[in-house]
Amino acid sequence: MNIELKDSAKCEIFTMIFQHMKLFTETINIHFKTDGLSVQTMDNCNVSIIEVSIPNTWFDVYNIENDITIGINTILLFKVLSTREKTHFIAIEYDHENCDKLQIKFEYEAKSMSNKYFEIPLVDLDTEVMSIPTMEYEAEFTLPSAHFAGLVTQLKLFGESMDICCTEEEVVLYSNSIDSGKMSVNIDIDQLSSYVIDEGGHMRISYSLNHLYNMVQYHKLSPNIDISIKSDFPMKMKLNIQGDPNTYICMYLAPKITDE
Repeated sequence: MNIELKDSAKCEIFTMIFQHMKLFTETINIHFKTDGLSVQTMDNCNVSIIEVSIPNTWFDVYNIENDITIGINTILLFKVLSTREKTHFIAIEYDHENCDKLQIKFEYEAKSMSNKYFEIPLVDLDTEVMSIPTMEYEAEFTLPSAHFAGLVTQLKLFGESMDICCTEEEVVLYSNSIDSGKMSVNIDIDQLSSYVIDEGGHMRISYSLNHLYNMVQYHKLSPNIDISIKSDFPMKMKLNIQGDPNTYICMYLAPKITDE
């Protein structure tokens, strides 16, 4: 197996995707399939799922003869990726004869610069890919991802939960605590790139801000974030990487149980 990325923007995206994985779990399986790379993992608290899908055409080189799944420690992967400099391109190699190691290379086009080479141990993970059913959501909206990330960061200052209240007129975000007070944000539907809600719909659902905060660290992957919610079901957040709906990171977060 041999894959390479030479485009600087794609190298930055690839690095960001896998550096942030340590926020959710200590280990992941990366599935290298002939048609592309994918990841699906659940966080340590079992309340969120992260999915990544990158087609083979996204890479400069993508040589995979047979589907391969490798398990890797996310903290170790973070350490490796943190040594990459912005002008490095990325090469990843896996040899079936040395199946307990993964080779990662950071190289420059200019021979005068220093290249970096890593061999990292792999781990055996007995996890199955979950089938997430397609469903009709009660409300779906799109807004700038950086704006949403900023709101989540601010709301986190005032509580541990964010309530989303959706009506036909607006989307309101709430956070409050006894010690810190309350913050609310009214988002008029005219401010949203798109907004669909069931006729007469009115819902209020609560989510963990600690988990949301980790998720919005991916906001730089896309200028917009698509959010879909349904009562008693996980919220879905999707970022289309470089505007391509086939190259994405999709995140699901279970609602908090309330006394209401």
